[in-house]
Amino acid sequence: MASSTVTAGIAQFLKEHPPFSQMEAADVEFVAANVELAYYARGEVLIGPEDGVPGACFIVKQGLVEGLRRRPDRTGADLEPMVQRVPGELLPVSALMAQRPVMSTYRAAGDVFCWLLPKARFDQLLQRSAVFLDFCKRRMGSLLDLSHQALQASYAAGSTHWRSIQAPLESLLGRAPVTCGPDESLRAVFERMERERVGAIIVMEPDPGQRDRVTGIFTRHDVLGRVVLPRRSLDEPVRGVMSAPVVTMDVGDTVGEAMLVMADRTIRHIPVMRAGRLAGVVAERDLFVLQRRSMNQIGDAIGRAASVEELKLPASDIRQWSRALVAQGVSAAFITRLISRLNDQLAVRLIELKAAEHGVPLERVCWLALGSEGREEQTIASDQDNGLIVADDFAESIDALLVFAQAVNQGLDACGYPLCKGGIMAGNPKWCLTLSQWKALFEGWIERGDPQSLLNANIFFDFRALAGDPSLALALRDHVAPLAAAVPRFLKQMSDNALRNGPPQSWASGVFETLFGREAVTVDLKMNGTVPFVDAARLLALANDIRATGTVQRFEALAEAAVALPREVRNWIDSFQFLQSLRLRAQHSDQAGQEGNPNVLDTRTLSTLDRRILKEAFREARLLQQRLALDYPG
Repeated sequence: MASSTVTAGIAQFLKEHPPFSQMEAADVEFVAANVELAYYARGEVLIGPEDGVPGACFIVKQGLVEGLRRRPDRTGADLEPMVQRVPGELLPVSALMAQRPVMSTYRAAGDVFCWLLPKARFDQLLQRSAVFLDFCKRRMGSLLDLSHQALQASYAAGSTHWRSIQAPLESLLGRAPVTCGPDESLRAVFERMERERVGAIIVMEPDPGQRDRVTGIFTRHDVLGRVVLPRRSLDEPVRGVMSAPVVTMDVGDTVGEAMLVMADRTIRHIPVMRAGRLAGVVAERDLFVLQRRSMNQIGDAIGRAASVEELKLPASDIRQWSRALVAQGVSAAFITRLISRLNDQLAVRLIELKAAEHGVPLERVCWLALGSEGREEQTIASDQDNGLIVADDFAESIDALLVFAQAVNQGLDACGYPLCKGGIMAGNPKWCLTLSQWKALFEGWIERGDPQSLLNANIFFDFRALAGDPSLALALRDHVAPLAAAVPRFLKQMSDNALRNGPPQSWASGVFETLFGREAVTVDLKMNGTVPFVDAARLLALANDIRATGTVQRFEALAEAAVALPREVRNWIDSFQFLQSLRLRAQHSDQAGQEGNPNVLDTRTLSTLDRRILKEAFREARLLQQRLALDYPG
């Protein structure tokens, strides 16, 4: 039994590292009182697969521990470092939880000291500490929670306007909703809105059942355009001027979900239901207040724009708003989806303007969003990736459509969405094709599987209809998806291609010794970080005929189809989203990326916690790539 002084010293060390930093003092003291110190010389194995179920949890006190495995795609090769554990970290948590042997060989990379917590005491700790149990069940998610909390706490000192993205709409509801019947006069409705001092009134139909029938909504914003200018009589019923149908949400839906709905529909008020009854109304001002322009002000400006020049300001506002959200620690998934939604609105408006200018009937074509835009994963540094599907019976208009598409591409460039350096744009004759030509193009890529075909597949298989006739894109998807799933050689070639990009090449030469030291280490967060997850999700989705285009949505569909375990999918998603958040932070920082690359990050700028999560994210990327190597062996 350690002395009280030694125990206090151990507890003090533990409190500096997650999950102990979040645990009750008594639980940390329990750990400190029940560990024993062990020493391992360089090259000595702490535990390996042949040792059976671990008898203790190792807490690294000093030194670096490497977890080594053989890569499944390199038979007969030596063990390679796949994960590192540094002071304050635990191992082997997954094996202890599952009561199975470890899958890696853990070896001392130098002089290593570890505290050993016996398995029986580890199990006791799981019972007494909910924080420790949560960490062991979802290590990556638990670390991400701490990172978000730290970022949000730093932002909170400068702003009180932001509502938690994950807060339920229930938390925003205050007063009872103000309602009226559809046949009440405008005069009566205006008087009630003025008396109650509300900006919106909900129109309800009588219903003898247990549910409320919300049939319309009327707001102060509607008065000028729908009543005053048309010179409607105040004796007319509100039915004639209300907005219908009405988008409603549930009290359990989140603030973030409501913001996305408002962005999609360009609306300012949403009725909120509880068990079929109207519980209240949330307004845009309830969700957030930005320093300059709100989301719907941006949407309104886009909708009113009559020229490229008038679209430049809202385009700039989208980027500024993205910066504010990044500073607040809002999740990368939410930010990239919101950026994509607003960018969609702007692109659609520009397409409409140019279609009218060039006399293009949009019902005969479909504008495709490709790449990150197709996946709804745009960052502020994303360039254009788009194409145009032309109805087969409209092929004679291709030349005129190219002029139209080039005007759209130039307009987007003027608004701050750079032209694609690789020419993947609808204004390029290669990507302005009839539906039949698109089908033949995809068939050729699947058949050949050469490097250029694989490169094109990585961009074009993520297509999404943006404007025009969406049935053209649906027809292309219905044609292509089963073809790709039915050609194992193509899937194998895609797997080999996906394994070309992974965590930094210096992984095996001590990158994380440097990462946690003083020397600068730069990481390309796109090519070495997010791309391995994007490529793997695309491949696994194609192989299983999953039609989703977003990386997270593809992973979730894999879990639903029982292709992957929910826990590993959760780790993939958490890792991908953390890397996306780092990309956004790097792009918004004042420091220019290496050689102008906005995705390059100097890891010295990260907190100790974020460096630890980065290491875990790279580990998950390696494990995911191991999965591909096993599923598609050479």
